Amino acid sequence: MSFSSEVKRELCKIRENSKKNRRLLLGGMLFCARFRQGEIHTSNAQVKALFVKLSAEFPTAKLSDSEVIQTSNDRENGLFLRGVFLVSGTVSDPDKNYHLEITPPVQSKLQPLFTLISESGIAIKKTTRNSRGLLYLKESESVADFLTYIGAGVNSMEIMNAKIFKELRNNVNRAVNCDSANMDKTARAASRQIADIELIYKEKGKGFLPRELSQVAELRLENYEMSLKEIGAACEPKISRSGVFHRLEKIRQMAKQLTMES
Repeated sequence: MSFSSEVKRELCKIRENSKKNRRLLLGGMLFCARFRQGEIHTSNAQVKALFVKLSAEFPTAKLSDSEVIQTSNDRENGLFLRGVFLVSGTVSDPDKNYHLEITPPVQSKLQPLFTLISESGIAIKKTTRNSRGLLYLKESESVADFLTYIGAGVNSMEIMNAKIFKELRNNVNRAVNCDSANMDKTARAASRQIADIELIYKEKGKGFLPRELSQVAELRLENYEMSLKEIGAACEPKISRSGVFHRLEKIRQMAKQLTMES
């Protein structure tokens, strides 16, 4: 089942005990419904069943464009927009992206809906696709706010949970990538240091290096994977990371000089 279908199933299950609320819900459905041969045109069986039930209760229910704008409070707006979304809305799976659309059946319905949703505090946007106007939301917070507004609180939380999971996964990936980059950098530096030490040993012998440099050199040769901090901790006596760096830098300069002389 698609995420849109899940949302609509949640909305269709809401029981409205107030007759006025049920009429507003039907009004929203009528406002954006498409009809074929006298029946509502929808592939969602639950939406169709709800429409048939409400139509039987209010056989002449209808709200004009001006009445849409004049719905008097958030509760009424939310009920009307619930009906609108049920018959003309879609929302993407939040595991893939964040996108909610409402496509009115005719262009004249676009502006009243845009006004109603905007005045409800939701930053809806307008666009045109294949010469048809539509309203859309692309931010996770806006999509979640709209679903909450029309009564789909459970699926609204699904969107926010998906966002939290994505952010957590991205943070983990960034940390892993950073660690990997640091490991690569350490490996490259260790390779250069080992090459310098081996050059000195080949040209001058092991006894050429003074004790403080020899100790660091031997630890590096024997422990390719060690960080400078770990080498410093293994020295006798222990030295700081910067101390190890400066000693390896001296070795590098010696190797460079030998290369120039050869």
